Amino acid sequence: MIDRPEGTERPHRLTREEARRRTRERLLNAAAVVFKQLGYSGASLDAVAEAAGYTKGAVYSNFATKADLFIALLERYMEQEEATQAGQFESGTIEDFIDGLDRTLEHQTRTDPEWVLLQVEFFLAAARDPAIQAKYLKGSEEMRQASGQTLDAKLAEIGVKSPFSGRELGILLNALGAGLALNFHLEPEALDPKLFVRACRVLFGLDPNRAAGVQFTLKVQRRRKTSA
Repeated sequence: MIDRPEGTERPHRLTREEARRRTRERLLNAAAVVFKQLGYSGASLDAVAEAAGYTKGAVYSNFATKADLFIALLERYMEQEEATQAGQFESGTIEDFIDGLDRTLEHQTRTDPEWVLLQVEFFLAAARDPAIQAKYLKGSEEMRQASGQTLDAKLAEIGVKSPFSGRELGILLNALGAGLALNFHLEPEALDPKLFVRACRVLFGLDPNRAAGVQFTLKVQRRRKTSA
């Protein structure tokens, strides 16, 4: 495969491995569009191949099933999120990270709302299909342990003791974030994103009333009071 980098005259011949990685990346980019347009159940490997400009054989040589393709897409998304979180941890404390969760929630749900629904749809597919479930959960405990150790260390840095272990906090953080993201997607005006911050501060053993910029009344409460 020959590629011509921008600003150069002579084409660059890609190695077999470079060509494979480029094909895989283009398939993932096309899959992200197809899955968001059609949903997990409505998408197909044929549709992804057509969107990427490849044959169906090129898709199958990289991904055996639709579930494999979606899991690869999910892993790429998680790697990007983990890189962002790692940068936040390096530049601040765990308290800084928690106090920014409202902005993270709003950003994820407003800029990429289809992804919230896709994750729910795939979760349901995994819950109903043992084969998909096994692939989806592979390595999940290792990830929980690793993130738990990071959370334990960050809490120790500021001398705070949570009633939960770091592993448990990671589980609670993911579950709470996923649930709030879905609710925020359905009814954004009824949910104050700062609720995420306050709840997580309690879970992590921090004072919920000391979060920066916290609004103590939910929008839904204000709305009901007005209509009373």
